[in-house]
Amino acid sequence: MNPEGATAQPIYMDNAATSFPKPEGVYIAADQYFRNAANPGRGAHKRSLDSARQIFEVREKVAKFLKVRDTERLIFTPGCTYSLNMVLQGLAKPNPITGQSAFLKRGDAVLVSSLEHNSLMRPLTRLAAELDLHVVRLPYEAGKIFSVAELRRMLNEVRPSLVATLHASNVTGEAIDIGAVAASCHVARTPLLVDAAQTAGLEKQHLIHPGISFWCASAHKGLFGQPGLGLLHVSKEYDLEPIISGGTGSASEELTMPVVYPDRLEPGSVAGPAIAALGAGVDFIESVGADQILQHEIRLSDAFISFLNASNNIRVYSPGSVNNSNSIIPRVANVSFAVPGMTADRVVDALDKEFNIAARGGLHCAAVAHETLGTTKEGLVRVSFGYFNTETQVNELARAVHEISQRSAATA
Repeated sequence: MNPEGATAQPIYMDNAATSFPKPEGVYIAADQYFRNAANPGRGAHKRSLDSARQIFEVREKVAKFLKVRDTERLIFTPGCTYSLNMVLQGLAKPNPITGQSAFLKRGDAVLVSSLEHNSLMRPLTRLAAELDLHVVRLPYEAGKIFSVAELRRMLNEVRPSLVATLHASNVTGEAIDIGAVAASCHVARTPLLVDAAQTAGLEKQHLIHPGISFWCASAHKGLFGQPGLGLLHVSKEYDLEPIISGGTGSASEELTMPVVYPDRLEPGSVAGPAIAALGAGVDFIESVGADQILQHEIRLSDAFISFLNASNNIRVYSPGSVNNSNSIIPRVANVSFAVPGMTADRVVDALDKEFNIAARGGLHCAAVAHETLGTTKEGLVRVSFGYFNTETQVNELARAVHEISQRSAATA
């Protein structure tokens, strides 16, 4: 039995963590691969060859969607976090075969945003301790994460060896102007690492910008795929040293990793069912239109932000989409807020148990972001809208948040 006041059907609004539900074709593709496939690239029999062909076709499909010119440099990984670690650790490793020194050297500077996710900051902090790296944060600017003018100034003054930034914040939904950022890094000849976990699937021009050196994403969010699969693109200007070695399915008898991509960075068996599901997810996006999906999600989030801004006793930490209108992706549909007198976890618990609404509360794996926003103590409530959410569900959410906030105000 639903609690009094709860919606008849559960409402899922945690799409920034993972999109749900998935398109039906995603479930079907994963199931069919799992039931019929063999290990790709590990045999000459029909099942293995068919599996290898399917993996190849999905890589081609995703590369075309992302506007990747060098398809072989689009790598399948165990996740976006793994991809980020591959870049950071790979740049810090010398090549023991050729004797080439590591790209990142002791004492180098790395420039990051002030809203970064732990997926970048934890491995970077560890690497900084090992190599005495100087991690420098770009000043936060509401609506843009950081200004391009400030980036250019710090590129000249700090002279970083690497710029690493998220494309959009998983907390506030704010997005950088990726084209301008990539162009600035390109002019400065500074490699750019982009965490696109929150934006992959929302535009079809992700990798058209020549200044993006390394691009990382998850399959299970905006691309509608499964958990356990990530993407990494390495531009031809850089050679990434493998951090893990393995079989790769390569015919080579050498005991070193191949020099050719993707084998160089894909040790062991790939996650076939998840890759098949990713292909189906991209098919769905193409059928609807990435721009249509983004517009729908932004429309829902802007409606909810308008409700929050009209509420006297709610603090809003997500600006509307007008603040970065020059960018292809002005923002993503993540909305964070706080109800005075209540921790974020208490609000989320009430939404779940009383109203059947799934949202997220706490620090969202983004300690640096909450330090920047001054919300470390209480955390924030985050709702993140997806393609399958509706205006009716937004209204139900607004009703629930209003009731919870009114109760809190009455007991203050």
